Amino acid sequence: MDTRFAIAVRDGDDLWLYLWLKRDSKGDVYVFWPRDEAGWNPHASYHASGRSHLKSHDKAFLPATRQNPDDTFSGAEQLVSTPIDLHSARATNKRCVSANYPGGVCEIPADEISDTNPSRTAVAIDLVSPGAPPLVYPETAVLRRCVFTDALPHISVALWDTSLMFAA
Repeated sequence: MDTRFAIAVRDGDDLWLYLWLKRDSKGDVYVFWPRDEAGWNPHASYHASGRSHLKSHDKAFLPATRQNPDDTFSGAEQLVSTPIDLHSARATNKRCVSANYPGGVCEIPADEISDTNPSRTAVAIDLVSPGAPPLVYPETAVLRRCVFTDALPHISVALWDTSLMFAA
């Protein structure tokens, strides 16, 4: 059975869907950017075989082979790290309906992310063994972290602030 998760931005009374994730019955994990353009379907995948890649317009890129996401998994492997800002969250124009994501919703308050500067805040989505830290750049601040523990390895969602990297 597939389990679906969401990453959403709380903007007053609105809850905007920013990304959604799926762990399928084979152990594959996917991260999807919600887009309506026909044929686009941008996503990142980490397969039970350890194969991973990003994909857009049916073209895979950045292929890699990593450890299998099974009971021998240890440490952390990143699926994707992507900028997040309030303008982009609103621009998806997709409301997050929590009932559609029975695995859980990682809710991010709007005041924790950039207004329009996508280089200040980002979301790192990692597969992690229990207790493993998220994979974010050194000298950054993790502002919020959600860990979905439905299966092993866990799925970690970390909101992080890159502004410390550039502080003098």
